[in-house]
Amino acid sequence: MIFLYPYAFLLLLFLPLFFRKENKIDINPKIIVNKESNKFKKIFLALGYIFLVIALARPVTDKKEISTNMNLKKVALALDISRSMLAEDVYPNRLKFAKHKMNQFIDKFNGEIAILGFSNSTFLISPYTTDKNTLKYLLNNINDNYITSSGTDLQNLINTAKKMGYKDLVIFTDGGSVKNLDTKGINLYALLIGTKQGAPIKLKNGNLLMNKGKVVIVKRDDNFLKYVKFGVVAKAGNSDINELISQNFQKVKSSKKIVVYKELFMYPLWLGLLSISLGFFSISNLKRIIPIFVLMMGIQTNASMLDWHYLNQAKEAYQKGNYQKSAKFYKKIDNDEAKFNAADSLYKMKRYKEAQEIYNQIKDKKLSEKVEYNKGNCYAKMNKIDAAIKSYKNALKINPNDKDAKYNLELLEKKKQQHKQHKQNKNNKRHNKQNKSQKNHKQQNKENQKNNKSNQNKSQKNTKKQNNSKKKNKNNKQKDNQNKQNKKQSQQQKNEKQQQYNKLAAQKRVNKKELKNIKPIKIGINKNANQKIFNKIKSKTLLYPLSKGKNDEKNEW
Repeated sequence: MIFLYPYAFLLLLFLPLFFRKENKIDINPKIIVNKESNKFKKIFLALGYIFLVIALARPVTDKKEISTNMNLKKVALALDISRSMLAEDVYPNRLKFAKHKMNQFIDKFNGEIAILGFSNSTFLISPYTTDKNTLKYLLNNINDNYITSSGTDLQNLINTAKKMGYKDLVIFTDGGSVKNLDTKGINLYALLIGTKQGAPIKLKNGNLLMNKGKVVIVKRDDNFLKYVKFGVVAKAGNSDINELISQNFQKVKSSKKIVVYKELFMYPLWLGLLSISLGFFSISNLKRIIPIFVLMMGIQTNASMLDWHYLNQAKEAYQKGNYQKSAKFYKKIDNDEAKFNAADSLYKMKRYKEAQEIYNQIKDKKLSEKVEYNKGNCYAKMNKIDAAIKSYKNALKINPNDKDAKYNLELLEKKKQQHKQHKQNKNNKRHNKQNKSQKNHKQQNKENQKNNKSNQNKSQKNTKKQNNSKKKNKNNKQKDNQNKQNKKQSQQQKNEKQQQYNKLAAQKRVNKKELKNIKPIKIGINKNANQKIFNKIKSKTLLYPLSKGKNDEKNEW
């Protein structure tokens, strides 16, 4: 363990001040001073002071040097959030399409990126950073609730960017009519969203925006392009973003070594605060204070340090095949991606029902296709074929190009058809057996009637005694014959049941073999998984205006 700021220990020179003697003046002789309690208070205050000094010295461990290639290029992206961006001449609307293009730019660009939002005023969404996951998270949380203005003040945006020191600014907008635009000291680039034909604006209540009794049609305004260094109209695909980056933002890299530590300052910090608080309270209040601090420490560590620790432990356990440990750590994090990974671990342990229950708790739309696919696998392993087919169909609605989902769906549909055919064959066999048994009974009754008639004729010829003895003998023989026939029939039925059972068992084995051919679940664990989950733990950034433009109530259309 080393200290990054060892000079902080000079503050310990003031430690004797806690133990200096005080001149006491008795104001009221009835007040009795407890000397022992004063000593304990001084000791606690001194300990707290020592712990705080240690925290200020910043203790660290596990010093490592990492060599990285850094891109020195910096770009600011500005998103138009005026009302005209709700027009639906591009799918699904201009605002969402612009966000999609900005996400493409973030993926392609290697360097630091800042994000601004603007209409009549300019807002900071994110300062310069290379953390692409955080940029995307903040960008995707912008929706039409942020749209409060129908105007676009481009000059205000440029002035704000200059004040913040931005030199390269890419504007994602549907344009605007500008007479004079001061662009000195900044490089402007534009990606225009929308069509020249335009489209109406759909409001939240479903109605179209009206102006003087007429539907407002907003068109893309290309007049803004004469002030920019490079401008291009947004298209489907990523050719427009590739052209923008390749022609204007060349890679400027430099190798640099970064020193990484494991911070330990939080432990003496909490101990110091606890000791100081104990110094200000009496010993009798000790039972009340300690639980409060334990709770505060638990909340703090849960939100930061322990979450990161759990993520590392869970990922390492998963990679080593210790799925039980992995699921245990992922369950401790209240996050959809962590839940997804926990369910994956349970699936690997063949605890399909528990995995399916956790998949049902996930609400993140980005994971919805994987969740539905994995739920289908869980249902299939539990032999719930109908539920599995439904889940695979839901997955294909979200992503029709998922080959694994198509394969599993076709496999289970074939299995379902085979099961139906087997049921039909089984029912047909039952009907045939019933018909055969009825025919046999009728034949036996006819034969019995014939035998009875012949016996009656013979009995008339013979004497009564002989007739009685013969009747008895014949009856006994008939009973024996009937018993033999019944035994044969029962044996035949047993043999047939055994054959049916063997067939069903064989079919079940075939079904199990078929289920082994199901494509595996979608795995959420990858190199960036922990970083993604950790970014979700961060609180949402509150948007506040950096600068306000003119309160222009004129409609931009």
